[in-house]
Amino acid sequence: MIVLGICAALIVAFVNLRDKPFIQLIEGKLLDWRFVLRGPIAVDPAIELVLIEKMPDGAKDIPVAPADLSKGIDAITAGGAQVVVLDPKLLPMSATGKNNLAADLARIDEVVIPYVFSMAPSAEARSALPVPIQRTAYSVFRKRDSASAKRPAEAGGYLAPSLDLLQAALPGHVVNEQSLTLTRQYAYPVIGYGGSYYPSLAIQAYRRWVGLPMDAVEVNFGESLNIGSLYLPTDNRMRLAINYHGPGGSYKRTRFADLLGGDLPADKFKDKLVLVGLAASITPDNVATPFDPAMSEVEFLANVIDNLNRMNPLIRSQQVVVLDILLLALIGLFFALVAAARSIWAVLTLAVIATVLFVAATIQAFVLFNLWLGLTFPLLAIVLCTAVLMTVKQVSRKRRAILTAAEEAEEVQFTTPWTFDRVAKVVEEETPSPDTAEDDIDAEPQPEEEEYLTLTAAEDPEMLDDKVAEAEEMTEEPAAKNVTPFPSSKSSSKPSPTGPSALPVPPKPTSSSSSSKSHKQAEPSASEQKNRKPASLIPVMDTPARGDKVSLTSATDMPKSPVTNDEFDVAVLFINMTGFMALAKSFGPTRSAQFLHAVYQLIEKTVVKHSGFLEQFGEDDVMALFGLPERSTEDAVNGLKAARELASVLSDWGQQQGFPAGKSADFCICADFGPVKVHLTGEEDEAEITLSGYTIGLASRLDKTVAAKGADVVVSEKLMKKVSETDLTGQLKDGFTEQPMQQIPGAAETVALWRGEFGAS
Repeated sequence: MIVLGICAALIVAFVNLRDKPFIQLIEGKLLDWRFVLRGPIAVDPAIELVLIEKMPDGAKDIPVAPADLSKGIDAITAGGAQVVVLDPKLLPMSATGKNNLAADLARIDEVVIPYVFSMAPSAEARSALPVPIQRTAYSVFRKRDSASAKRPAEAGGYLAPSLDLLQAALPGHVVNEQSLTLTRQYAYPVIGYGGSYYPSLAIQAYRRWVGLPMDAVEVNFGESLNIGSLYLPTDNRMRLAINYHGPGGSYKRTRFADLLGGDLPADKFKDKLVLVGLAASITPDNVATPFDPAMSEVEFLANVIDNLNRMNPLIRSQQVVVLDILLLALIGLFFALVAAARSIWAVLTLAVIATVLFVAATIQAFVLFNLWLGLTFPLLAIVLCTAVLMTVKQVSRKRRAILTAAEEAEEVQFTTPWTFDRVAKVVEEETPSPDTAEDDIDAEPQPEEEEYLTLTAAEDPEMLDDKVAEAEEMTEEPAAKNVTPFPSSKSSSKPSPTGPSALPVPPKPTSSSSSSKSHKQAEPSASEQKNRKPASLIPVMDTPARGDKVSLTSATDMPKSPVTNDEFDVAVLFINMTGFMALAKSFGPTRSAQFLHAVYQLIEKTVVKHSGFLEQFGEDDVMALFGLPERSTEDAVNGLKAARELASVLSDWGQQQGFPAGKSADFCICADFGPVKVHLTGEEDEAEITLSGYTIGLASRLDKTVAAKGADVVVSEKLMKKVSETDLTGQLKDGFTEQPMQQIPGAAETVALWRGEFGAS
């Protein structure tokens, strides 16, 4: 509806503003471009120019002596010319005085001479036109009953040669007006003065050329001139749109000096219409056209007569104006259909295609049919409709995003987190002892567990808060029950370049009585429980495999002195899971918990299988280390094996999930080898170990390189060299391709990489 309203407003503006100077200026420039794209067309060979290319010495009022002009006209008529048309600048525009040229012109019936109409309004009373000019007025008219039909332009005054010259030849007017456009677009075949309407110099020349009487020309106000049986379309103000045939020099020309010299063939001008005037090089009063910035007045007149003779002027009639209005309406309907597109880029693409097709069709109509279709308002309509639709789409997209975020926030606040807390609590409560954990980890939930999972937020809020706090306290004791919960998505993050986040520290095993006592001491007040946000997305992992490793964070298993602020060469594995958490959140609560549990367990089992240690889980990334707390010559090999196997098992796992259309999780496994620093802080009972180093930061950024685009595994050259020391057969390099030096975001130097594609989802 908006775009239809815009086009309706533009139609109203077009009807009322199309004749305004600023609109004509823009439309004129667009018309000039169409002339340039079309190029010159053939001119009528029966029209020829005789040009005066040099001003005689002592010339004042006129550039050529009357005797020389008379001699030239005699030579032209002797050469067989049917009509001789004179440039206004060749005659003195004065109503008084005698002129010797009049007697010579009286002998020649073929001469057509000009007089000048001024289009500037006159504040004084206008004098009557000379009688010879009054005799040339149109006598046959037709007027349709329409408000769009306007009277022809009215002259404010005139300049005419002496009466004897007017009586000796056929007069026709030329127009002296200030152009509102960069180029001259119109000729005026009909001008009103004193209640009558008079023909132009071009009309008179053409009429004399074809031998038509004055009453054979009918003026159809606001539409056309009917010349005999021919139809000459005009605009609603009786203006003729000029179809320029080419730049200056398109018509055959003869120098006036050669004419006076008598060296021309006797039949040079046989049956031709000859125009005598000044060359553009000797007069400043020239005509700007699309092809030529300075065309002589006499050659402009030749183009107008050529349009009359071939009946091929530009068509800018009232019917074309109606077509412009229909095009604006069609543009509105088109964009009303485009509004159904959801993508901003789809709207922009369709708008560009529509613009190209419309402009191409307009140019073709101009070239083939001489149709002058308006471009200003249609292009403005396309731009405005496109801008409005793109703005609406952008605003709608933001609103949808805000509504989606609000819905997700509401779901998280009232449904999902509470369900996850219950799932975590139930799984934690039902987790068997270390001896039976591996056998029972995949057991189906009991009926009472399913009933517990179906609890809703309709319960008493106080009871739910207590249960949430209870679940959070229970998740703080994973080591006591041999269960390893992973940090929530809000507390986990990707390691920063300056140093990774602290490793998770499992609490020291204690008796049930001491554990219960500590729970009571740490239990927050009721108000604190209400303000505490429930834990979200806390999967519980299978841990028997990890039990075979020495715990890196256990102060009793590792003495302080060897590791405090010490460096170890390790293989770092960084698994980037793009879109993983967003995909998980798109599922229902139960499905999300199963989804998270499955993928985290899959990654952990694969890493532990190859003697690795999971340092931390983030929202969309996992980091593993190979070489801590015990070093081995196989650390690099184990890291590469784990990377290859993860790429394969994650691919198979993704294909088995059957994700909804348009949803996926992409995995990119990055690996590097180098030193990391181990920091041991805190007291013995509350020891905490953190890792830092350039290797960790580098591994976390390998997925940002060009080589990582579309790759499943990206490995640094350092790791490959370390692998080569023990992998003598080179089998682990199969499937990898060496890449050129890569720039790592945040790194000071470029790094050589290897990439592999193993079909990861």
